[in-house]
Amino acid sequence: MKPTTRPRVALLQTLWDLDPDVNLDRTMALLDTVEAAELVVLPEFFLGPPFYFPGRAHLKGVIDQTVPGPVFERLAAQARRIGAYILCGTVVERDGDRYYNTAVLLDDHGEIVVKARKTHRFAAEMVSVSPSDEFALVDTPFGRLGVCVCSDFWIPEVPRMLALRGAEIIAVPGAALRGNIQITRPCLQANSSFNVCYTLLASAVGGVTGERAGRQVSIEVAGHSTVAAPEELLASLDEEEAVLTARLDLEYLRTMREVDLSFRRSLYFCLHGRRPELYGGLQQPYAGHEDLETLLSDYLTRR
Repeated sequence: MKPTTRPRVALLQTLWDLDPDVNLDRTMALLDTVEAAELVVLPEFFLGPPFYFPGRAHLKGVIDQTVPGPVFERLAAQARRIGAYILCGTVVERDGDRYYNTAVLLDDHGEIVVKARKTHRFAAEMVSVSPSDEFALVDTPFGRLGVCVCSDFWIPEVPRMLALRGAEIIAVPGAALRGNIQITRPCLQANSSFNVCYTLLASAVGGVTGERAGRQVSIEVAGHSTVAAPEELLASLDEEEAVLTARLDLEYLRTMREVDLSFRRSLYFCLHGRRPELYGGLQQPYAGHEDLETLLSDYLTRR
């Protein structure tokens, strides 16, 4: 792939079926429609709800994947066909006796560039999968790419650290919860403004219902895949199954990050105006801190 400062990105918004094979076939069919992109982003759990969602425990050992593995061989063929990097949403990765919520980045030759394992586990993930302690940041022909796996994005220190390390594009393979939909786009816009970056959310649409802690629980995700620039939303979907495309402009972005002594541009101040010596408190727990993992374990075992 030749270097470019105006990459075209394609975000796949998929509809969940309860059959992982159907979900994979749907993903491949959407990929068949993608042409002339430098980066393709799939949503979190593109194979469908994982085994730790309510009513899905019977799929443990079935829906989880190894990396590398057959699913990524199929996606690698698509990466070579399109000539694009593919951020393969996430799968529940099985690594020995451990599980991770993992996004795999393939390059345009279909080779694995990096695995981005979720660092901030959400809800039942706290007792089902292991956390990573590393953040994925990769130099590509179309700019420096950082990855936030879904709930990692909602801990603002994560995209902030990626931006401070030079991330120009922050990709978020996500499953946007319906209850958060009203704030999803504003938060994506704010992230791009505060960190002077592009933010790409690729989300799924669907739901699952089952028993958890002795009661019926439903989890719904509602799409809203979005491409956000520092000063505007470039493109967005609602809840349809579709491919969302946009053209990024990294020359513009790099200009916005340069110090403007006339102060006619202000976005640069979000990065250059910081006083890190004052922020030691960020390393301290929240004043109302409680151990979520312990609380959740107690909740799940309560009958």
